[in-house]
Amino acid sequence: MRSLGCRGEPVAGRFEAWSRMPNTTHSSIPSHPSERSCIDLVNSSFTDYLGLGEPVDRVNSREWRRWFFRRLGLHRLPCDVAIEDLVALRRDLRHILEKWSGGTELSARDAQLLDRRVRQAPLRQRVTSTRFGIETLHEPVHEDWTWVLATVTASAVDLLSAGDHKRLKTCSNPECSWMFYDNTINRSKQFCSTSPCGSLVRVRRFRERD
Repeated sequence: MRSLGCRGEPVAGRFEAWSRMPNTTHSSIPSHPSERSCIDLVNSSFTDYLGLGEPVDRVNSREWRRWFFRRLGLHRLPCDVAIEDLVALRRDLRHILEKWSGGTELSARDAQLLDRRVRQAPLRQRVTSTRFGIETLHEPVHEDWTWVLATVTASAVDLLSAGDHKRLKTCSNPECSWMFYDNTINRSKQFCSTSPCGSLVRVRRFRERD
């Protein structure tokens, strides 16, 4: 049985195999998704870990969109899906998240961009009964395309406000664009996955020393 890298692509068994052939087979669904929808969206476009071939873009895949929307709690695809809006939000979030992870202070324009996305989806308060008693909750007025974009943006805002910028990283393989949040105790994770990226870079470094 072949193992899969974090993108969901088959992992070759030896470095020589990686070096000889480009990897052109990619699943529509990542095998190791993030806990945050904003990072999942950013990673919907990624480069080949060998630096070969064209970048992969999953946004155009209906299967990926179905998977992504289900992670947001939607079990039906919104009828008003506009791919260009999702691509634009992905571009903006990558720019803002990379800026933040690098220790650069976010600008008023960055905040305004996020606010514009979030405020377009109105919420209403509801009262519900749970085993802990009566509670209030917020739910969208309409679970439509605007709500999808607002929810993903809110995920980024939560990360920016409660996360550690030093833990948000891009894979240390220079050919790989995969973003991840490092949950290790000492923030020591360098690669999106041990294989192929971690193994690939370690073998390259070993050969460079010879």
